[in-house]
Amino acid sequence: MSFYNIISKELASYIAVTDAEEEVCELYSVYYSSGSKAREDRVDASRSSVEIEINGGRRSFTLTILQNPHINGELGQTGGVLWNSSVVLSEYFARRSTDTWDLTPLNIVELGSGCGLVGIALHRLGARRVVVTDQRRMMKVLAKNVELGRTKGMLFATEYDWDKGAEDQSVLREPVDLVVVSDCVYHEAVVPMLVGAMKEVCRSRADGNRVVGIIGQELRSDLVHQAFVEALLESFVVYRIPVDPGVDAFYTLYAVWLK
Repeated sequence: MSFYNIISKELASYIAVTDAEEEVCELYSVYYSSGSKAREDRVDASRSSVEIEINGGRRSFTLTILQNPHINGELGQTGGVLWNSSVVLSEYFARRSTDTWDLTPLNIVELGSGCGLVGIALHRLGARRVVVTDQRRMMKVLAKNVELGRTKGMLFATEYDWDKGAEDQSVLREPVDLVVVSDCVYHEAVVPMLVGAMKEVCRSRADGNRVVGIIGQELRSDLVHQAFVEALLESFVVYRIPVDPGVDAFYTLYAVWLK
């Protein structure tokens, strides 16, 4: 069973997104208020190594993740440390990874992996094959985290330039089931590049089966978020996945696939 078939059974509980302006208005009136300053940081961005507990009920576990805070001082680089939404998205998969959400058959590609937490968490949850990707500047720390996090199964790291595609073409040679994205949009300028890369991955299957994208994004700038949703809606069917405000407030999760 494809991941699309699995997630399509839950669509009745999801919120269909058809208008970016309405979506942003609803999100920021509900979650992003004066209380947003009280959001808890789940990670320490100043350390070179952190222990991250993924609270997933009976699928809880802890991962050691290396960081490089110095990279974030370079122009356009934000992936050298973990961000809260990567923990939120990892925990979402851990909570759903039960008998009804069987990840073991899946081939998964993560775009903009940064330190690789989400992809490594999916590997730990039993996904058959996980490829974590980022820019060349990030590959050293990403590859080290892959070595630290690898258990049984296939877990790889490779360069993926959103403008040029994957350095290793074998990334898309095997049919992809799921593409994941965690907090990759900080400025409007990156929106078309990321959405273009998502389309490339989602079009990689030749058998007609849908590739699902799961996106986790922290609510920061309403203008940036609106630009992202508008770009997604041009090519993708978009559903917002309900989150628990007590746990995941200030974050949003989306399930998308090509129209």
